[in-house]
Amino acid sequence: MVVTMRSLRSFLVTLSGLTLVAVVALFTASLGIAIAGTISVLLIGQWLSAFLTNKPAPVRAYARARTRAEQDRLHVWNDGKGTIIDM
Repeated sequence: MVVTMRSLRSFLVTLSGLTLVAVVALFTASLGIAIAGTISVLLIGQWLSAFLTNKPAPVRAYARARTRAEQDRLHVWNDGKGTIIDM
């Protein structure tokens, strides 16, 4: 088997390219795992903080009933571009 310089150089360039791709893929995967871990820790901390703080019960908001005078009154606005009538 005769190995020429051109085929040896081609093999080395291919090998170095594949090695570079493997290193980049490994770095990207480890970076993704690190980001996912950081986000997980932050979300657990936020949940724990919300769970441990004593929050007052939410206040219910009720709309008051409109009187007959308020129902009969029209609101009219004219802003120069058109007239708005609120019934």
